[in-house]
Amino acid sequence: MQEKFKDQLELRIYTSDAKEAAAYPLKGSTNVFVNQAWVGLDVATSMEKMEAYLAKVIADAGDL
Repeated sequence: MQEKFKDQLELRIYTSDAKEAAAYPLKGSTNVFVNQAWVGLDVATSMEKMEAYLAKVIADAGDL
């Protein structure tokens, strides 16, 4: 995704015990957030769904 969206996306990866993760009630080992909003596992684990989701988030951000 980082390669496709280049400068429109900043990727950060944290482990569940990181201070950045402390504010979230993480239940599983795979958790994805975009702009502090949780992304469902069905979307996060599908390249096509995640690509569409990120394209919408980026387009909506341009409407601000």
